[in-house]
This record gives sequence, structure tokens and C-alpha cells, in this order.
Amino acid sequence: MKGGSVIIYNNHVQKMITKIPDGTLVRGSDSAVFLIEHGKKRPVMDSASFYFYKLMAKKIIPLEDMLLRLYPLGEGVTASGPWAKCAPATVFVKGGGSGIFLWMDNCLFPIQTGEVFRRLRCQMDEIVHVPDSLIHSLPVGHSINASFFLQYPVLNGRLYSSTSGHIYYGERRTLRKVEGPLVFSYFQWSVDQLIYLTHNEFIKSPIGKPVLS
Repeated sequence: MKGGSVIIYNNHVQKMITKIPDGTLVRGSDSAVFLIEHGKKRPVMDSASFYFYKLMAKKIIPLEDMLLRLYPLGEGVTASGPWAKCAPATVFVKGGGSGIFLWMDNCLFPIQTGEVFRRLRCQMDEIVHVPDSLIHSLPVGHSINASFFLQYPVLNGRLYSSTSGHIYYGERRTLRKVEGPLVFSYFQWSVDQLIYLTHNEFIKSPIGKPVLS
């Protein structure tokens, strides 16, 4: 291959592997399930780990083997390994107490109130129950409170609606615009998941590349 062709090919591959948002479960033509994160496919190692992390079969999307092969293999998702290495990059967790945390960016973010929890459109069946010893061993970040979106970038893995009605997906603390209803449907998203941002919250949020079909 000539140098120019290599650059074009690499750019094409990079565009293809940023097409699938972080946090998406995919499956090719066989039974293996992968979690897409940071441009890699992370194999879910067994059914026990799948259910431990509250992953959902209805959220798995089919992916052509050709496209799946473009993703480099990442660390396996397993319930039996070190948390920071083996857990999904974004997940809600709870120890033995009443506190609920969002694990994101290798840090626990305490959710301050039930009202905030509901605003994040989190469901109880999303929460991963872990030992208190694990909670105490992980770094803790700032609280997610009522004014969170005015102070910090958006949370990963959630769906957002702007005041203009456009829908966005939170990835790597940016908003990725969802380009049309077909894209929304393809990723098995639901309007029940939408977090409605105020105008001031929206303008504080960095904008990333759109999610395309």
C-alpha cells in the first residue's frame, strides 16, 4: 500500500470504530457478547458476569462480523477479577448502606438524593450490589447533586434531551447528537431514558461527534 492509501484506510477504520457508542453491547454471528468501550470490544466472559453487572439481553445489537473485527480486543468483563480492570467503565453500584454511586472515569460519584437518582433515569434493576469493602477501597469523586450539570460535564452512558428537542448520548463527558430516529431505534434506546437538560445546563456541556447510522 502507498502511504496515502494507508492514511485513507486508517481514517476509514477509525471512523468505523467510533461509530458504536461506549457502553453498547454487541454480538456478531456467534454467541460471544462484547461491550464496546473506548474503541475496543470487551468480551463478557460468562453468563454469571453478564447478570452480575445487570447487563440486558434486550440491549444487545447485532453487528456484522466485518465491523466487529475492526475493534481491537479489550479487557474481559468479569465479576471474578479486580474491579477497576474488569468492571464496565460506567455502572451504578451500591454497598450495604443506602448510598448509591456511579462508577465512572475510575472513580465513584455519590448520588446525593433520591430526586437526583430519579432525574438520572436510573432504575433499581441497573444497580450492581458490591461488598462495602470494595466501596471503601475505591476513589470517591464529587457528589452528583441538583446543580451537577451546571458545574461538570455530562455523565457517560446516559441519554439527554436539549430544550430544542434534540437527543444526545453522553460519552467521555461530551454530548454526541443522535442523528435521527433510526439511530435511536438501532441502539435500543427509549424515551423513558431521557434526561432533560435546561438551556444553561446544555450550553455548559461539551459537544462531541454525532452518533450516526
